Amino acid sequence: MLVEIRRGRPEDAQAAANLILSAAEEVITDLFGDGCKSKAYKFLVHAWHHGRGQYGSEFHWVAQCESEVVGVITAWHTNLGREFDRATLDSITAFYDIDESLDVLVKNQLISAELTPPEGHEWMLGHVAVAPTHRDKGVGRKLVATMYPLAKRFEKTSIVLDVHVKNVPAIRFYQRLGFQEQQVNGQFIRFAKAVTSDM
Repeated sequence: MLVEIRRGRPEDAQAAANLILSAAEEVITDLFGDGCKSKAYKFLVHAWHHGRGQYGSEFHWVAQCESEVVGVITAWHTNLGREFDRATLDSITAFYDIDESLDVLVKNQLISAELTPPEGHEWMLGHVAVAPTHRDKGVGRKLVATMYPLAKRFEKTSIVLDVHVKNVPAIRFYQRLGFQEQQVNGQFIRFAKAVTSDM
């Protein structure tokens, strides 16, 4: 099975939105759909097409097998700056009305209180997901491995990520890759691994 890892493109929107949603379905559905999965999915498609920002295609990598997108990953770091935050906000306010946008922002603040942003030396992974048909075939490992040279290029010494405490398969996956639990903050576990470590 030949899997190519490449940057996200606008035409990946539907597959990528489904994958991102699957990475944290309960949290994302509540945040962007107010409990409605289809509304959350529509926002993710919109945000992916927006290009920039936290859910945009320009900040994601996808795993492609033949012509099918079967995995997705993103990374955050302190070098993203205000433009990244503005683009994320723009994607929200372009999709929702004023009241809904405010509701999303309030919910996001509540979730963010349990998530620690990356520090200067950290490369933070997010939205890591693999299609059910391609799990346990090395796709997730390959997505994560792609991040190591990027982290080195930005002179990061640690790769970190947060996993929901109920997401046992993801917890086991990262443990198999050598990630170590750093802390538990609310409903999320922070994992870390040195960039110099082998995959």
